[in-house]
Amino acid sequence: MEAVNQILVQMDQTISTPTLDLVCNICPKCGTPTEHIVKLFGKKKKVGVNCRCKALELQEKEELERYQEQMRKLERLRACSLMDESFKNSKFENWEHTALNQKMFELGKEYCDNWEKMKAENIGMTIWGDTGIGKTYLSFCIANELLSKGVSVIATSSINLINQIYESYGRVGALGEVEIIRQFEHASLVIIDDLGAEHNGKSGKEKQIIYSVIDARVRAKKPLIITTNLSTEQLRNKMVGVDGVERTYDRMMEICPPVKVKAEPRRQAIGVKKTAILGSLLN
Repeated sequence: MEAVNQILVQMDQTISTPTLDLVCNICPKCGTPTEHIVKLFGKKKKVGVNCRCKALELQEKEELERYQEQMRKLERLRACSLMDESFKNSKFENWEHTALNQKMFELGKEYCDNWEKMKAENIGMTIWGDTGIGKTYLSFCIANELLSKGVSVIATSSINLINQIYESYGRVGALGEVEIIRQFEHASLVIIDDLGAEHNGKSGKEKQIIYSVIDARVRAKKPLIITTNLSTEQLRNKMVGVDGVERTYDRMMEICPPVKVKAEPRRQAIGVKKTAILGSLLN
């Protein structure tokens, strides 16, 4: 036993010798070191490092994990959004330009081109105007433009938002509402279309849901875009809580200054175009 102890002491002294010429191991695949020599407390030590092929393997793994997480986020956004075919086709390159809707087009493009500033300054907008002039199309064009640049966007209607939360109660109870609100809080941009079209129940729950989303955006200091057919005064009256307090409207105006837009009724123009097509077929 004593002999074994002497051998262990000799081995320890040999390993600890500062003058020992340490040799690093080399990866047999890429020929680069898997160890590195460092000097610690006056002694040389070998520490493990990633060789070139191991570093590339880890980089590819991290990129795959980032891609998978991005896909999971996109799926969560799709679950909260109105991402149907109509939404997907709402793009600036598909915009049908007219003299009256050009300013709407420029508004949307300028907002997207200056997105980083809009995000930094927490600038959204309340787009309001007559029914059918393309407010929804404009907001969804903004959503698709930013989504194409990798920005996380949720675009939904006020009615769809409320229905999603009501439906979640049957699956996971109140936790469903918390999770949905959290998604709206974390997205870089949230678009709520057709605010004011939702039914006002006697309980005031619909207003509470809308307020929760707006409040979450304000607290997170993240932009919010709203479209509505109501004037600012009508919207103010619509948003008054059951207690008579205008907290939702005040919060909304804090981050979504009103922008009135004007254009010819887009739906009417589409109807005229389709009527002409039908006419040509009948002739």
